[in-house]
Amino acid sequence: MRSLWSGQLIRGLQVSLVLTALGAGCASAPAPAATPTPAGDLDPKGAAQQMAADLSQQIGSVSGDRTLVIDPLIDKVTGQQTTLSSGLEAELTPALAAALKGMTILPFDAEGANKARYVVAGSVSRTNPPDGFSVNASLTDRPTGLVVAQTAARFVAKGADASPTRFYEESPSLVRDRSVEGYVKTSETRKGSAADALYVSQIPTAGLLAQALAAYNASKWQEALDAYTAAAARPDGQQLRTFNGVYLSNIRLGRTREAEEAFGRIAALGLATNNLSVKLLFKPGSSAEFWPGRDLAGVYPMWLRQVARAMQRTESCLNVVGHTSKTGTEAVNDRLSLARAETVRRLLVGEVGSLSRRLKANGVGFRENIIGSGTDDAADAVDRRVEFKTVECSSP
Repeated sequence: MRSLWSGQLIRGLQVSLVLTALGAGCASAPAPAATPTPAGDLDPKGAAQQMAADLSQQIGSVSGDRTLVIDPLIDKVTGQQTTLSSGLEAELTPALAAALKGMTILPFDAEGANKARYVVAGSVSRTNPPDGFSVNASLTDRPTGLVVAQTAARFVAKGADASPTRFYEESPSLVRDRSVEGYVKTSETRKGSAADALYVSQIPTAGLLAQALAAYNASKWQEALDAYTAAAARPDGQQLRTFNGVYLSNIRLGRTREAEEAFGRIAALGLATNNLSVKLLFKPGSSAEFWPGRDLAGVYPMWLRQVARAMQRTESCLNVVGHTSKTGTEAVNDRLSLARAETVRRLLVGEVGSLSRRLKANGVGFRENIIGSGTDDAADAVDRRVEFKTVECSSP
């Protein structure tokens, strides 16, 4: 078993372990969104200006408080902030400032999120690979919880970098949870309809998390840890991105014990909500050796230890389903996905022997890709995953 943690310092393929319950409830479908304007020659800046003008026209003249914050735009599929979504947000901010006359845009941090009356939410998705994208954005009036304007646009971004930003790339687990679902739903909700209630209620904590994210991306580890810890103390701060932040900040500060405690909370929350994804790197083409050279990869044994312990407290059986990105032949990827699932199963059983009777392994290759780009980088990491599907122990 020890050999499974050895390997040379080379670029690995990424696989995530996703725990989901079969039959678990899904978030309700979003209200129909505005139809995106055809891309034409729009680039990200043009799309931002068009959306800002549309939002301004819809909101018209409003009385009273005219303060607004922009909740960082995210990728619709993964729930992560990406270089592309961050760049589009950078274009949207001045465009809104110019279009919404008399509106004051506050920073989206703990203070700004508490003060602002209006909040903008936006989600980006790839519609015409490799360079065609779509974006939805809404403007919500927080006191009423109603979306007062909503817009969408298509644009072309040649050579766009859709990889996650630093925090999301380094996070041990993926963060698409109920809070993210509420954000995406709100970004697509038509004018006059209610925004997602959970999303609106969590805006102050979302501002604190955005403040923590900015500190982490700026290598201000203690400042990030303080903000993430403050968020974790709030009832609505019990989110995957909160504990990812506590974990990462402690790792950066060399606090191993505190980091492991934080990862234990990630595992417990992920299991409780049937939504845990733990990212691992394998050596290219390998199903047995992890890549130990990555900055944060030496903690893989601890990650699996905490996942196994969390699983030990459940009573269900699990199918371990391996996935690969769309690179190579179908037959090769079928074998590789199965072998990686078997490796993960074996390691978990090595941590908690009683799991042996409750774990099965199989692989589906690249047939269930989510991104499907086949780039084998951070942008399509979700395609290289192993899913733990909870089933009744009497199931075949």
